[in-house]
Amino acid sequence: MSSPVPLLNDKHANLKVISTGDYTRYKENHLISIVTQDFFTLTAEFPLVFVKGNEANEFIPVAIMGLREGQNLYCQTEKWIGQVIPLSFGSAPFSIARTSPESEEFAVLIEEDSPLVSDTEGEALFTESGERTEYLERRVESMTQLAQHILHTKAVCKLLADNKLFSTQRLQLKHRPDAKTYNIDGVYTVNEEALNGLPDEDFLKLRTSGLLPMIYAHLSSLQQLRRISQMQYEADKAAEE
Repeated sequence: MSSPVPLLNDKHANLKVISTGDYTRYKENHLISIVTQDFFTLTAEFPLVFVKGNEANEFIPVAIMGLREGQNLYCQTEKWIGQVIPLSFGSAPFSIARTSPESEEFAVLIEEDSPLVSDTEGEALFTESGERTEYLERRVESMTQLAQHILHTKAVCKLLADNKLFSTQRLQLKHRPDAKTYNIDGVYTVNEEALNGLPDEDFLKLRTSGLLPMIYAHLSSLQQLRRISQMQYEADKAAEE
């Protein structure tokens, strides 16, 4: 798929976007990046952990949607089988980016070759006079909020890292004796012992920042490793048959 391009009312005047619950575009991504607001919905279904980013001391929260690399168990068919979805899933075929690294202005981008983009069906993006439609305005507002959530998530992860609350984990999952053993390296979780051992001032900062519920949601979500392990076992068995 080609890179997104700036959305322009003259160039894309006749484009429409199809609304769908088809998320097969993520079928090869077993780890899905999420934002802090996702923790309070996704914890009921997915294990939520952290992985290292490209920058030094950068951590990124992700939802585990499969144990086999390259296989998202929830996105193999056009029907979404989960009860909740990450906020980012609702963005395609749009994205938002700064007009330059130093700028505070953002541009709306669109994937022109996305299967969600059409000339004949779906929601129009621009009126005949070239103005944004109400549909596009809603989508832009949603993406703007997501961009703010991403910035907040980066700040939260930096605060957790600065307080040395992350500890690396090597997950080893085997649903049944006849199941394949899955080893997942490079995963980080919040260390409860380190959290409880924080000086009162630092712990209070986390509490007043509203981060404690998110941290406990993350820790609670680890119980979902059993669910994903069972789903992977059943998928592996079905593939064998």
